[in-house]
Amino acid sequence: MAATIPFRGFTPSVDPTTPGAVVDCMNMVPTLRGMRAAPTPSPISTDPFPDTVTGGATCELLSGSYRTIVGTSTKLYEVLHDTHVDVSGMAYTGGANRWRFAQFGNATLAANGAGANPLQQSINVGPFSSVAGAPSAAIVEVVQGFVFLFDTTDATDGHRPNGWFCSGIYDQTVWTPSQATQCAKGAIIDTPGKVTAGRALGTNVVVYKKSSMFYGTYQGPPIIWGMSLISPIVGTPCQEAVVAIGTRHVFLGSDAQVYQYDGATVTPIGDEVHEWLAANWSQLYRERVESYHDKENSLVYWYFCSTNSTDGNPDKCLVLNYLTGKFGRADAKVEASLVFISGQITWDGLGELPGVSTWSTLPKIPYNSPYWVQASEIPAIVDTNHRLQSLSGVSETSSLTTGWFGDDYEYMYVQGIVPRFAARPKTCTGAARTLTSLGGEPGAATLGDLLDGELAADFSCRYAQITLNFTGNHEILGAVPRIVSAGSI
Repeated sequence: MAATIPFRGFTPSVDPTTPGAVVDCMNMVPTLRGMRAAPTPSPISTDPFPDTVTGGATCELLSGSYRTIVGTSTKLYEVLHDTHVDVSGMAYTGGANRWRFAQFGNATLAANGAGANPLQQSINVGPFSSVAGAPSAAIVEVVQGFVFLFDTTDATDGHRPNGWFCSGIYDQTVWTPSQATQCAKGAIIDTPGKVTAGRALGTNVVVYKKSSMFYGTYQGPPIIWGMSLISPIVGTPCQEAVVAIGTRHVFLGSDAQVYQYDGATVTPIGDEVHEWLAANWSQLYRERVESYHDKENSLVYWYFCSTNSTDGNPDKCLVLNYLTGKFGRADAKVEASLVFISGQITWDGLGELPGVSTWSTLPKIPYNSPYWVQASEIPAIVDTNHRLQSLSGVSETSSLTTGWFGDDYEYMYVQGIVPRFAARPKTCTGAARTLTSLGGEPGAATLGDLLDGELAADFSCRYAQITLNFTGNHEILGAVPRIVSAGSI
């Protein structure tokens, strides 16, 4: 009986003859067992935002309720069921600056780095307002009772790209440095460049520059917070490239490597995609990344600008399953990404869903999707039409291309390919390519329709590569090539 070749996830940078290699894929994300089709975006809101979205977040209040806030160049909006309302506290400036958000108790905080826009807050509900005396900042984060701001502008020091500020302890309205309140500020001058990201890690904070990292620890008065160099080499281009997954960070490095940091060691984990990422990630728009954490499936999505991007909107997506270390792809052109919290859907309220008037107009979303469950976390994007979309629809199309299997000396006769599914797709078709020696010009070979679980074949070669095309939701574990020896020359 022929052996199964288990798929190792998207591995474009490995030896293409590695068993289980997937050198290319489309809309396929890694699972614990193999790979599955990525969901298709499905509209959440019937009303597009009036302008390009430059950031968004869903924040949880102390009551357990949620708020979804989205920013544009001049406005802040709150998403309410199938529409959105203006919750701006002023006429904002900043142009394409990214809005970043954080939750501190019941205070939803927002910053976009424009010097004319001080830190914004909204308590529980309603419009935002400026926090009196607070600096403006490009990055806002909450760490152990403090609100941290990075890349700051204030009346005393002006714009300090390498600067940081922390609020008074457990008080987001105190911004005058004082040992009594423990409000403090500083600048990181040990390495060049501005602060590009700052994320909490447990009770500490990790501060990133383009090519360096620092570990911030609470030390109490008079120092209050100390910043120690972690790495003078590894850094990240922007806040959105860093994703906190509990006890560690995973992030895209400025050098197109994927890293993890657990508070002790910075470890590269992306060798299998490193060369591909370096070749496809735009140098011009490297700081334009969007990301989200799909906790339910242990996935991190990074949307980034490809070398073909002309407008600075991310158009490729690398997906990491951090339990297995496997990668996938789910490309889409997006303005922003966030986690959306769906509310309870009842029989009486079905007709209130966006665009729903009859049974046939219900969203094409599987019955067991988190979309239908009360207070479920759903990954979401804002597309380039400024429309909020949940990533919960039935997969439309997906595909994967295997590495090359075969031998440098022996010819083989390929009689068929048997895909092994944990969940079968609606359709599965395929095509093959052949080589007599690696590095040569491949030829094309035909695969038959899927019949009795097999794509029939009738060709001989030394090496073969298979592309499988799918429609509908599915999970594939690997494939079994049915081959016999055809002799050697």
